[in-house]
Amino acid sequence: MGFLNFGKKKEAKNETVTSACCCGSQCGISDIEDARVIVLGACCAKSSDTFENVKQAAQELGLTGEVVNIGDVVEIAKYGVMSTPALVIDSKVVSMGKLIKVSEAKTLIGKSGIME
Repeated sequence: MGFLNFGKKKEAKNETVTSACCCGSQCGISDIEDARVIVLGACCAKSSDTFENVKQAAQELGLTGEVVNIGDVVEIAKYGVMSTPALVIDSKVVSMGKLIKVSEAKTLIGKSGIME
């Protein structure tokens, strides 16, 4: 036995790690791979408002059903986002840390080139 467990080898564990989302698993984590427009953050009013605004913008642009909201901190961290809400279009973070209005979301979606 090592002093304070120094020198003691740790046994490898075969555990499945599951991510618990703050929104009660209603965020669409399973849809991430197919999503072209993702709003990161689901635990505050600003994030919820951003998600609704981006959904409305996408609908007005004819992109219905392509917006996913992710509240899982592990998934958010994969994008390198430290401040939510954030908007990801085609796997690229285009905005973070502020409320996105409908007009701004339309502009960001338009600039991304996913409408072509």
